[in-house]
Order: sequence, then structure tokens, then C-alpha cells
Amino acid sequence: MEKSLIQIMLHFASVKGLNVSTELSEYRDLLFERYRITRTNSEKMHKRACRYLPGGDTRTATYFEPYPHFIDRGEGAFLFDIDGNKLVDFQNNYTSLIHGHAHKPTADAVSRQMKMGTAYSSPFELQIELAQIITERFENIDLVRFANSGTEANMQALRIARAFTGRMKILKNEGAYHGSTDVFEASVDPDLKKAGTPDNIHVLPDSMGVSPNALKDVLVVPFNDIERTEDVIKKHKNEIACMIIEPILGSAGQVLPETNYLKDIRELTKKYDILLIFDEIVTGRLSTGGAQKYYDITPDLTSLGKIIGGGTSIGAFGGREDIMSQYDPRRGKMYHSGTFNGNAVVMAAGIATMRDYDENAVTYVNRLGSQFKTGMQGIYEKMNLNIQINGIGSIYNILFTDRKVFNYRDVARSHENLNKLLNLGLLINGVFNAERGMFCMSTAMTEQDIDFALKKTEEIMSEMLPVIEESAPELICT
Repeated sequence: MEKSLIQIMLHFASVKGLNVSTELSEYRDLLFERYRITRTNSEKMHKRACRYLPGGDTRTATYFEPYPHFIDRGEGAFLFDIDGNKLVDFQNNYTSLIHGHAHKPTADAVSRQMKMGTAYSSPFELQIELAQIITERFENIDLVRFANSGTEANMQALRIARAFTGRMKILKNEGAYHGSTDVFEASVDPDLKKAGTPDNIHVLPDSMGVSPNALKDVLVVPFNDIERTEDVIKKHKNEIACMIIEPILGSAGQVLPETNYLKDIRELTKKYDILLIFDEIVTGRLSTGGAQKYYDITPDLTSLGKIIGGGTSIGAFGGREDIMSQYDPRRGKMYHSGTFNGNAVVMAAGIATMRDYDENAVTYVNRLGSQFKTGMQGIYEKMNLNIQINGIGSIYNILFTDRKVFNYRDVARSHENLNKLLNLGLLINGVFNAERGMFCMSTAMTEQDIDFALKKTEEIMSEMLPVIEESAPELICT
């Protein structure tokens, strides 16, 4: 019988001459040892990759210590790495794979299209078909344009908002991620020691190399705080072109909007003649019409991505006809191009994926999400833990905090290192989620897959209890 993780930990502790301690750093080191045993081929591949790629990869978000696992293939709800480990994939390429891996209708559509050409530098019918699906599902989108990523979609939504209003400033939430261009790399994951107070948030770059000049046009407010938002708007009302908002604060921890918050934001932006942009790149999966349909809020512009491309690189932005028509080349006011915008392979993949993501599919994947949430809450109760699970629909986030979470600062005060331990422990045991604690469901999953993940989560968290007791005793119910 395979040794339990705790037995392996004790073994390595004795080999290293360590005191068997609950200190987080020692526990982490022991998990690293277990990981290395099960990922020897990945370690070799990582060293090779570092010769050609900075850090051995081309996406910062996919790196984790001691080194990432390298994937051989994906099938349905599962990933198989080059060491032969089978993983239930709860990351799904950061929520983009709504049907899991190698979804047959999507793969077949891509295969057919590849034989007919990939990019034409001319319009073609598939663009119309995917645009029609989007405009019929999202009530506020009269016209839509395609791009190659969510970052690009948000860049263009911002540009058209500035052109339409004649103003330059942008209002966003602290902790919100809208892509990797300079103007959006503002206060995404700021150090709270440098971030000012909620009444006076300091706009901080999230990466080296971000232009200070770009950040001069960015205003930042707390999520779920309509009063402070209105204070900032009143002060800058003649300068703000738009407010861009994730209806659910995603990468910060799936923070849900409080009752009436989105409605109040909509009324506030209308009152001050500011365009409202819903970034639905992640939340587009929440219903057939995204979070705006779910919460019954109509923004002026919407940006989309991830699931609408069926696993290919895509972005889209759209909204009211009077705004979007500025990109009509017959009017000659604005320019938007890109070699691979709306290319044939992406359009074919998106159509096949979205056709299969109907009301029945939404209901199914959201039911799996509810099963996961209920199961996690049962684990907390069984283990006498007071920690949070945020999210709704098919995306959830475990947060090691005993306080209800309303905004980024609440998340930033949680014990993020415990999420990293849980992530690595799960990875060793056949479950792949995001290091920040995110789990998302796909239609390829079954109830048995959810039960498996819950079982493994309970096992790892049980083994983490001594670490939790020492590093975060407030999380233990007394």
C-alpha cells in the first residue's frame, strides 16, 4: 500500500535530521520532496526549458515552486503529465476550457477548418456566425469585434470609451485584473503597506516596466464600496471616460458583489455620464448571457474571452451600436486591426464550443459547482475550520481567512501560503487547481470527479492541520 503523505513527511524529516515540526516552511520543503519524486521528467524538462525561455515558460501565471509540471496531453476532465500522472483539471487553463480538453465538436471543427485555411485577411461567414451567437446572448451587445486575447479586448473597449466620451481617465477596482497592458497593470495585487487607505488608494504598478505616465489616467476604488466610488467620481467626473469592472472580482479570490452593488454602480455611472464596461472574460460562463444576465444589469460595453474561443486565443468587445459604430471603417474615425483578429480556426472553435454551451450545459456545470461548494463547507465543519469559499456558478476560491470577504484587502490579509501548500498537496494527489485557491468546473466533469477532489482536499487539509494551528490559529473553531 502506498505510504500516506504524513508518513513520507516523517521519513524525509528523519533523513534530513529535521525536528518533526509544524512550521510552514518545513512542511513546504517536505511537499517539495514528494513532488520531486513524482515529477522527475518534469524537472529535466524544466531545466531544458530554462535554456530557451525566461524561467522555463512563457506565462508567469503558470510558474510555481519547486518547478512546474509539464503536460503531455489533455482528455476531457483530465490532464496527463510527462511523468504519467493523471490529474482532474480544476484549472481548465484559467477557466477558458468550459468543455474540458479536446472537446470533440470543437476539435472536429478546428480540424475541418485547418484543411480550408487558417487566416484570409478578408471577412468570411464564420465571423458572422460567432458574432451572431454573442449578440443574441448578451443583451447589451448590438455590435461586436474580435481580438486575440482578453487583454486586447479590454484595450479596445477602453479606447472606444475614450473616443466616445472625449475623456481619458479610467476607473477600476483595487485587485481587479483586466489584462497585461500598462493602464490595466494598476493596483492588481498591491502591497497593502504601500497601497494607502481605502479613502485614498495609491495607484501602484503591478510590474516593473509599467509607465508611470499610463497610471496617471487610472483611478482605483474598493470593490463593494459604492460610497467611496461616488466620492472619487464626484472629484473627477469631468475626466472619467469609463468604469471597467469584473462583476465578480476574479483573480483576487472570486469576491461576490454585495446586494445592489452592481445595480448601484450602473445607476452611478449613468448619473455622471460615464460608460460602464463589464469585463466578462471570466464571468461570461455564469449563464448563457454572462454575469449581466445573471444579475440583470446592462452595461454599455462588454469584453469577452476565454470560453468563447473554445481553447484558442480570442478576445471580443462589443456594446451599444452608437458606441461600437465608431469602429465602422465607412465612418473613418477609429482604427482597429490585427493579423489574427477573427481568424478562421478561432471562429470555428468558438462556434462549436458556444453551440454546446446552452442552457442545459450551464445548469449542469453550475450544479457541479454547487456540489463542490457544499462539499467544501462540509469539510470545514467536519474539521472545525472557519475559512471561506467564495464564488458562484462554476468557479470557486478557497480563502484561508476567518472573515467574510468584501474586497481585495480582505483577500490580501488571508493566509495565501496555505493556499500554495494545499495546491501542491492536491497536485501530488491527482487534483490540479490554481495556486491562489481557485477551482473551476467544466462540462466534461462528473459528480464522481467532484467527489474525488473533495476527498483529496479533505485528506490534504487534515494533514495541514498542525500547520494551520501554528501559523493561523484563528482559523480553528474553539
